[in-house]
Amino acid sequence: MTNRNRIAYYMVGFLVGTCLVSVIMMRRNAREQAAVDPWAVQQQAALALGYEPLPKTVPEVMAQGTVINYGVLPSEAAPEERVWLLNFTESYPYVRVVEQIESGALSFMAADQVLLELADGVDVTALKPMLDELGLRMRMFNRKERVAVIGVLSTQIDAVPATLEAIQPWASLFVNAEPDYIKFR
Repeated sequence: MTNRNRIAYYMVGFLVGTCLVSVIMMRRNAREQAAVDPWAVQQQAALALGYEPLPKTVPEVMAQGTVINYGVLPSEAAPEERVWLLNFTESYPYVRVVEQIESGALSFMAADQVLLELADGVDVTALKPMLDELGLRMRMFNRKERVAVIGVLSTQIDAVPATLEAIQPWASLFVNAEPDYIKFR
């Protein structure tokens, strides 16, 4: 084989390789452009089910979640609330977004747990009868801060307030019971 043939084979191989890489990249780009944004599809499905879209003031990180439930909760003590339950695959799995209809104020909290600040002298084992009677479970306990995290009664949009109301007969065991609020930095 002469040098001229080697150079010709090299050039033909280079051109064929370049064409193959070009075709592969064009197919990949066409597939990405043809792909439907899953957030848009999910939002359209939620709207079709009668869910309202998330308010425009929701932080972008919250807009990445999948709406799994929506509803309006009337409350005698407070104005009506719109509630969205969101599911996330990579961060905290279940988030509850609450919008006060009257003021437009938004709050973000875990949808599947509440925080209890234990009263002085109360050991975490004292919560067991309450947890057993309500069918709840302890998710975490921090002895230093005297904070217990317990699950909620159901997976519905009113699970957090219903759980907070259900534990009130045992109010002597804790100083404070509140939703597990999510704080943005």
